[in-house]
Amino acid sequence: MPRPRALLTPLLSPLRAYAQPLSGPLVVGVSGGADSVALLRALLQVGASPIVAHLDHQLRPESVADAEWVAALCRELGVPCELGSAPVARVAEQRGWSTEEAARRLRYDFLARVAKQRGLKLILTAHTRNDQAETVLWQLLRGEAVLSGIAPARSTLRRPWLGVGREQIGAALAHWQQPWREDASNADTCYTRNWLRHEVLPLLHTRFPGLDESLTRLARYQAEDDAVLSELAGRFTPHLPRRGQAPALLRRVVRRELQHASLDFHAAHLDTLASALERGVTHHLTLPAGRDLSVIGGPFPQLDLSRPAPAPHGLRPDFTFPPDWTLRHRRDGDRIRLSGGERKVSDVLSDLRLSRAERDRLWLLAAPGGVQWLGTQPPTWALGARAQAGSGFGPEQPLSGAEADHHFMGEALALAVAAAQRGEVPVGALVVCGGAVIASAANRSRELGDMTRHAELGVLRQAARVVGPYLTGCTLYVTLEPCPMCLGASIEARLGRLVYGAANPRAGALGGVSDLLAHTWGHPLSVTPGIRAAQAAQLLKSAFAGFRAAAL
Repeated sequence: MPRPRALLTPLLSPLRAYAQPLSGPLVVGVSGGADSVALLRALLQVGASPIVAHLDHQLRPESVADAEWVAALCRELGVPCELGSAPVARVAEQRGWSTEEAARRLRYDFLARVAKQRGLKLILTAHTRNDQAETVLWQLLRGEAVLSGIAPARSTLRRPWLGVGREQIGAALAHWQQPWREDASNADTCYTRNWLRHEVLPLLHTRFPGLDESLTRLARYQAEDDAVLSELAGRFTPHLPRRGQAPALLRRVVRRELQHASLDFHAAHLDTLASALERGVTHHLTLPAGRDLSVIGGPFPQLDLSRPAPAPHGLRPDFTFPPDWTLRHRRDGDRIRLSGGERKVSDVLSDLRLSRAERDRLWLLAAPGGVQWLGTQPPTWALGARAQAGSGFGPEQPLSGAEADHHFMGEALALAVAAAQRGEVPVGALVVCGGAVIASAANRSRELGDMTRHAELGVLRQAARVVGPYLTGCTLYVTLEPCPMCLGASIEARLGRLVYGAANPRAGALGGVSDLLAHTWGHPLSVTPGIRAAQAAQLLKSAFAGFRAAAL
């Protein structure tokens, strides 16, 4: 028989941080079972100041007697006690939860409520190493994405006994001659956790005696790995290309966004969405609660959680239109002439982040010369189409949004084409403020024999002479993803927005090589990638092919 000090040290050592005056009063959840009763006694032994919270789940006839027993124990020990009750079974049925899930959620809600009412910042529960092993095994059988088990700390909640075994707790209770209440439902193997505890784990222990320690260690390793990978995933900016990223990081990017939106999901959903992001394809799925969401594909695919549900058949025209215009849904090959040039209707709708189903429901007006009107929100008009449709629409509106980006990138591409004709690396750039171009430049590195004469640096200098040193209200359009030098200059100029075309796999500072904006630089820079990327990339490819041919 071990001495009392050796017997109690593993239980008391993790609790000494909660002793007065190191810690103020705290809430401890006490069900009346062995683990929680032992935690209460141990807290008192180290000089802590616990306030007991007990929730009656109303699942058993004897649960009222359990609450009375806990209250009597608290009176005997001189500890404040808060009792509560909740109809767990009814809540589970109403919300579609399992009984175990409902009990857990309501129990933690009650503990948090008691802490808030008492003005306390710490809540302790008596989860043990055995609970940890059961949880990790349960997560494994369910196919969870991360087998991190029970977290030792989360917000105000602490679980100091995750390294303590039930056999140690039983020995301590015997030493104290402290009785406890047995919950008869804990023997019911209809509940998964009880089945694992009473049937599965004992069988595994016959072959693997150290299984609890192994599963606990696995949980710790998984939690540590997940923390590092989640921190890396947190550096993913919206413009960073998803293609080629590690699946482990993309799963965590998706998980972070779903959790931030308070959506329920399973590991299979993470796999599906992460795969769609990596491949750059559009994919739609429905989460467990019936919430529909999509990955919008393309060179820079994004997980779309915010898109409102479309009208059943899209927006219809509420005006008269010429007799040769036809109201219909889109067809393959449809094109529309906009201020920035003629574009495929499918590309315009992709820029607006409409799903395939929304695109198919969208109404449009087509004429022999092409599509004249799209029933988007707000409507998209072809160049000059308003005047043909009749009065009441006013003059053509200034460019905005995706159409403005397409148009101004076209002007930057024209500068790049002119640079290529001079034998220069074809990169063009311009700065737009208030809808007007205030500066434009092309790359001149080869011409001047100066590798700092990039288009971006030239155009930023020009713009500074027009509006002053800071360009917070301006947008820089450049045909190639900036290098670290040019991105740094944009940040120093406090540029408001940067729009680029082709990715720069040799020197790109926005994801082509690395994403420097994953770090905080003191100035938030909005980035839109991939505008007219194919044209910009083809221009660069042709230019470098010419340089190589000339060198032969």
